[in-house]
Amino acid sequence: MQLLKLTSSNPKFNTINFKKGLNIVVGTQLTKEQKKSINGIGKSMSLSLIHYLFGSSFKSKSEIKLKEYLSKYGEFELSFIHKDKEHIIKKNFSQKEYYLDGKKITQTNYPKELNQLFLGNPETKPSFKQIFNCFARKHSSETSYYSNILTQQARPIEDYHQRYTNLFLLKIDLILVEESYTLKNKLEKLEKAKTTIQEYKKALDSSNINDLKDEIIKLEAQLKNFIIAENFDLLKQKADDLTAQLNEIRNKIFFNDKTLKRKEFSLEDSKNTTIDNSKIENIFNEANFFFKEMVTKRLEEAQEFHTNLISNRKKRLTIEINELKLLLIKLQADKEIISTERDSILKDLNNSGALEERDSIKDRIKTLENQKNDLEKYENILNDFKKDKSNLDVRNAVLKQESIVYLDKNQKEHNEIEKKFRDLVKQFYDNQGGSFKIEEAPSAKYLFNINSHIPKEGSQGVGEVKIFCYDVLLYLLNKNLLNFLAHDGCIFSEMDPRQKTTIFKVILELVKDDNFQYFLNIGENTLNEILNDNNQINILTEVEKETIRKSIRLTLSDKEEKNWLFGESFD
Repeated sequence: MQLLKLTSSNPKFNTINFKKGLNIVVGTQLTKEQKKSINGIGKSMSLSLIHYLFGSSFKSKSEIKLKEYLSKYGEFELSFIHKDKEHIIKKNFSQKEYYLDGKKITQTNYPKELNQLFLGNPETKPSFKQIFNCFARKHSSETSYYSNILTQQARPIEDYHQRYTNLFLLKIDLILVEESYTLKNKLEKLEKAKTTIQEYKKALDSSNINDLKDEIIKLEAQLKNFIIAENFDLLKQKADDLTAQLNEIRNKIFFNDKTLKRKEFSLEDSKNTTIDNSKIENIFNEANFFFKEMVTKRLEEAQEFHTNLISNRKKRLTIEINELKLLLIKLQADKEIISTERDSILKDLNNSGALEERDSIKDRIKTLENQKNDLEKYENILNDFKKDKSNLDVRNAVLKQESIVYLDKNQKEHNEIEKKFRDLVKQFYDNQGGSFKIEEAPSAKYLFNINSHIPKEGSQGVGEVKIFCYDVLLYLLNKNLLNFLAHDGCIFSEMDPRQKTTIFKVILELVKDDNFQYFLNIGENTLNEILNDNNQINILTEVEKETIRKSIRLTLSDKEEKNWLFGESFD
């Protein structure tokens, strides 16, 4: 990969035009307030912005604040060459989407597109972004990328995925590493589950399962032989019969009472009925006129007939009403007798407490059965866990042996890696190269430790040299991966002049390879210290110093805001 240009649609932005080989962004000394903030003149931001265009997220408070600023600034564009083909990334931080070679890509799919472009597989592990972090350590005042040679992802030193990426770049067989990770994760989950189940089991009951079984057998025998009362069943049956009779009587009372009210209404209506003799006479005369020979009854007889009819109806209703009243009196009496008898039986049954006692025995048996089943279930699960753990422990032991065999088998290649690292370190410390070992890490998920040592290790300046040597080592082992390396100027913060100058000596040697590109941001004072003609360390030749001067692609100054990376200040 070779960067070509970093620019923006905002005309205030100070575009960086990259070239092959060494590329430097120089910044003048910052004020004290700016050193405390990401809102400086943009020296470190020049590298961070490339990370953001490659999909880095904004996590810390200052980064979230930065994103708000960038979202209002304009569109950013990064052009680069990879495998002899030019590509362009465009990003407006007010939107979630990215544009790669004109193709709109969602934020979710963007990492996969980068994986496909640079690594040939959208699902590859480690990802392009993890690899890019190793070849381009950015700087943040809130997270540490430069605390250790292995913290390129700004993760804790024990982080598996961070270590996985480093082991990948050191050419370690990741099949063993992945199996170790899976195996130890399973063991870890088993232990957590086992602890949880054991605690739950204790909370259930401290009783032995056999004790529970004995109590269940005892209670079941009691229930089988349980006698509620000598005549309980007979009393219960009689109470049920009386209840049925009582319901039947209530239904009869309701029906007959309804009939009584209807007949009383009819009787009352009959009392108000009168015979109109004039109407009967008119009807009789009309009939006699038309059917004289057929009418044999006299008017008086007709009137008497109607009078008798009404009278008989009243008598019948009165008799029926009296009969219904007598029936209702009898039904009410029967109801009282049956109800009193039934209540007496129910009272006897309730007072005996027999039903509650029997039900309590049943409930206790059910509770004990549930406890027994739970204890047996968790006992079985724990036994299964023990078997699983035993099998995993066996495989873990075998895996440890395989890792030892692997290290022995690849000792020659690992010695070559150590030699490359030592050769780099020797250039800084008078032919003292220290050591670089890939060793077994029995208890770690990542299986292998990466142990390194350089002379006078412990001070920050020596640690920065160690980080530089390690990053260069990874590049040398993976030249065809990206052919790119970058550092933030913070790597020079505690180095002495000789170490700073040696870094440039090493880089100038590397960029002789026409395919390699190195990007660095650096403070003006540090650069002048390296290029100072009065420097007596004589590490760089005049030709090399001139090469460095010609490699400056952008100079940023805190004198005027237009000379800042964004051409303006932001809070």
